[in-house]
Amino acid sequence: MERKEFLSLVGVSVGAIILQNCMTSCKNDSTPTPANNGGNTGGNNGGGTTTGITGNNLKANGTIDFTIDLTSASFADLKTDGKAIVSGDVIVARTKTGTYIAVAKACTHQGTTVSFEPDNNRFNCSNHGSNFDLTGKVINGPAASPLTQFAAVFDSTKNTIKVS
Repeated sequence: MERKEFLSLVGVSVGAIILQNCMTSCKNDSTPTPANNGGNTGGNNGGGTTTGITGNNLKANGTIDFTIDLTSASFADLKTDGKAIVSGDVIVARTKTGTYIAVAKACTHQGTTVSFEPDNNRFNCSNHGSNFDLTGKVINGPAASPLTQFAAVFDSTKNTIKVS
């Protein structure tokens, strides 16, 4: 093998490795567990009844409209300030002040599941660093569009959260 041919092959190999690393770091992260949620994803992925949830929690199935039963062990994290769970396409969180909030889980930049950061009062996309406030508004990009915000209404008599 001649030197010129060898250097050409080395250049192509290095280029392929760099391209692979770039593509890997820019992929959508479908990990459904946001930070600070104790590993609980809960939910029924959009229909019927699963322990602790009824209704539709997937955008693909129409309008988001589901109820979380806080007496279910699947949603015990939501009884604690600063905790969050992912249910279908939504993150439901309880802020440090005890208010329930719900936003779409997918970063509007490339669809990575965002994490709830209660100490910073925000949602963070670990993929490229976008941050969103508690209403889903963009704090900093690269995301340019806000996260969809959903109503999260706590019913203390039924011990449920209705998300719509």
